[in-house]
Formats: sequence, structure tokens, C-alpha cells
Amino acid sequence: MNGHSSSIFRRAGRCVPASLLIVTMSGLAGCRHQPADQSREDPPVTPVAVRAAVAKVAPLQPSIDLVGELVAVPERVVVLTTQVAGQVQSVAVVEAQAVRKGDEILCLDDRGAEAQRAKARASVEEARAVLARLKQGPRPEEIEAARQDARKARTMAGAMRRKIEAMAALHEKQELADVQFERLKSESQAAEADAAAADARLRLLEAGTRPEEIAEAEAKLAAAEADLAASELALRFHRLTSPIDGVVTELSARQGMYVEPLSRLGEVADLSTLFARIQIPAAHLADVRVGAAVDVRATALPNRVFRGAVTRLGEQADPQTGNLEAFASVANEHGDLRPGLACQVCLWLPTVPNALVIPVAAVADRDGTPVVTVIRQNKAYETEVALGVQTRERVQVTRGLSPGELVAVQGGYGLPEGCPCSVTVEPDAESRPATATAAGS
Repeated sequence: MNGHSSSIFRRAGRCVPASLLIVTMSGLAGCRHQPADQSREDPPVTPVAVRAAVAKVAPLQPSIDLVGELVAVPERVVVLTTQVAGQVQSVAVVEAQAVRKGDEILCLDDRGAEAQRAKARASVEEARAVLARLKQGPRPEEIEAARQDARKARTMAGAMRRKIEAMAALHEKQELADVQFERLKSESQAAEADAAAADARLRLLEAGTRPEEIAEAEAKLAAAEADLAASELALRFHRLTSPIDGVVTELSARQGMYVEPLSRLGEVADLSTLFARIQIPAAHLADVRVGAAVDVRATALPNRVFRGAVTRLGEQADPQTGNLEAFASVANEHGDLRPGLACQVCLWLPTVPNALVIPVAAVADRDGTPVVTVIRQNKAYETEVALGVQTRERVQVTRGLSPGELVAVQGGYGLPEGCPCSVTVEPDAESRPATATAAGS
């Protein structure tokens, strides 16, 4: 046995089964030689039975196993709040209930809002009536009456003028007092003014309503309609509905409680897609990109695999660990997953197209250095190697081995240099993606 027997009980970081130790020890016994000074003839050396595999070039897709947590997608979560204050009259849903967009969540006491809407409607009707009357203009009967009034006023003014003319001669002869004549002149002037006013009213009626009055009435109607719309909106705010299809994940409203505007009353979340929140080890940051595939297994559903992809990568790594937070989107079409569940995430790393690969079982540890047992001409030789990416079944060798060489996967660890072996070569397995690597998990 060579000088590395102190590590014979370690193999790729694992304890070697007793059966393998027995085979190894028997192999060592088979490889042991008698001392040179022994007079009797040396017995024949029994080859050690070894199972081996061929080092070959093949594509290798590594992955890392991570622990994560399922969370809702922030953009798919809606906080339920009210726009108005009031007392909760009824609650129509419970937590974990599925709702459709527009379904009622709760209703506030709306009697005051109903009264305000009724008052606003009355104001609108009044403003519409005034505007209609102004647009229609005077009725023919009103114009005819104004025409008669104007005619009468002109007649009275003419009569007063003739009376003044007649009285002027008497006044000149001083047969009519100055006071009486002045009073007649005042009455005549008043009659003339009444006639002018009557004519003006007639012209206004014949011309119709002034545009300014119609514009004023239209503005008043618009203001009344705005008040009505505001009252109807306030009434609708007394009924809180779901803005999206989803599940009520939180509900704090209770019947009879008084709520203020913008009070948080619950949440509705669209759970058709969830995020698996994970921490990517610093050693793998360069290999992870948005779009990388993941396989997610929820702790509560260990036999179900949910496919997904990395959607978001954090902008800043954890200063303590160097890990980077990432989010992988996972389809949840049937609603089996829930936010808050722990999960196992297999994150697939980029494929190495031409990797020299051997089975993981072929690698052993010699005082921290990876070694393999190479079989050349049915003899065992321990060789140091450098390793690259690794899956559960296979590992990449970057130095120390050539394609086509045989490496022992069973019965070859700790054999002396050049120990004869009886080799059974394992058949090639089909290339398949691995589910984890040892590093960074």
C-alpha cells in the first residue's frame, strides 16, 4: 500500500461502504509481495476486481440546489382601500376566497350619499328647465302683449304732447299757472319714457333671448351635472369591488366598523404566477442570467415539479455573504402553490458543450486534493486531477486526464501503483441534465 493509506476511508467526501473496504483490502492483499529473502516461491498475484468508466467529451449542464420561498408578484397584488369614510354595512368575501374583477368586497352605509345624489339630480333638472326656456325664447302671446303695451304707451305719449301744445297757449296768456303747466310737462315726459320702455321690451322679445343669458344658463347646467357626477361617484365609492381576478389574501374589514378614507382593509393577489425568491451564491453570479431555467419543488408538494425561469436579479449583493437575491417566475395555473411556502429550487447553469467528464464516484480526496485511479493496461495508477463544474452523476475534469482513459468507479481507491486489476467497464449512460452540484448548494 502506498503512502496515502491515511485517506483510504474517504472517497469524494463520503465514508466508503464496508463492502468496498473489504474489496479494497482484499485487493491490497492480492497486490502484496513476499520479502526477497523468503526461500519459498512467491505466490501468484490476484488481480483486484475494479469497475471502471471511460472519460469522454460530452455536453454537461450543471445546476445548483437552492432553498427559496414562494412570494406573490408585487405588480399582481392590489391593496384594498376606500375613497370615502363610513361604517361597514356588509362584507361579501372571506380570506382565501377567489374573486373575479368587479366582485363586491364590502359595502359602506350609503344613505347620506343617496340623499346627496337626489339633491344633485334636482339641481340638474332645474338648470335644464331654465336653459330650455331661454333657448325657446318668448312665446307669441308674450310678444303680442308687449306690442299692445307699446302701442298703448305711444298713444298716451301722443295725447300728452297734444295736451301740452294746447295748454302752452293758455300758459302764455297767463291763464294757466306755472305749477300746473310744469306738472303737465312732467306727465308728458313720463308718458314718453313709458312709450320708449315699452318699445324696447317689444324689440327684446322680438329679437329673442340674448346669447349671454343662454351661455350663463349652460354653465349653470354644467356645474349642476358635475355635482351630480361627483355625488354618483361618491355613492359608488361606498361599494368596494375587486379590481382584478385573484384571491383575497388578506381581509381586516368587519361589519359595523368605521373606516377612514384610504384605510388598508385587505389585499387581493393574482396567484396565477408566483415568484420563487432565492439567494444566488457569489461563486455562481457570473453564470446566472435572466431567463435561466429553474425547477421548483414546494415543501408541501414534494412530488410536483414546477417549471420556471429567472425573471429578476437584484442590483446589490449582500455585503455579509456576497449572495445576490433573485426571483424566478413560476406558473401556478391550478392554484396549488401559495405565497409563503418554502421550496427547493434547482437553478440550471449554462451548458459546457465539450467537457471531459467522468462519474462523480471516480473522484476521491487525498488530503484535500482530488484524485482518480486510472487503469492503464489493467494496472491501477493514482492521478491528481483538477475539477470543473459538477452534477450529481458527473464531473468535469479540466486537468490530469485525457479522453478515452479508464477511471475506477468501484474497487480502485487506495491501490498501490501498478496494482493488477480485473476491469469491468460500465456501459455509457445517456447524457442527461443533473439536479445539483456540490458547490454553492
